[in-house]
Amino acid sequence: MLKINNKGQSLVMFVLIIPIFLLILTLVYDVGNAIYEKDRLSNTNYLAIEYGLNNIGTITENELKDLIEQNTSNVKKIYVTIEDNQIEIKIEKDVKSIIGKMFNFNLVEIKSYYKGKIINDKKEIERIV
Repeated sequence: MLKINNKGQSLVMFVLIIPIFLLILTLVYDVGNAIYEKDRLSNTNYLAIEYGLNNIGTITENELKDLIEQNTSNVKKIYVTIEDNQIEIKIEKDVKSIIGKMFNFNLVEIKSYYKGKIINDKKEIERIV
């Protein structure tokens, strides 16, 4: 009776499956990192709006931009407008990813846009989608 040697089959399957598994892990990490950075950027924007509303008579647009840049890295653009007891801040940021580093491009761009105003001595802050 002839017996066939099957020892190499598991090695071939292992070599074929490992790159797919690593790609899935990388994508999970990149998505998780993008969500984390989006929450962080949104929190920074909210705090900047709140700080600006607390100091609405004395703060300037450049001071708010500087405050955001000190608390956030890799900011692409910051738009700040202050007029009539109302502040609008829009921040755009590129998120570095493992896949983007491998192929030399930014995979994710995130944005955060908030408006805040004072009505009847009460702060109202809303997130614009």
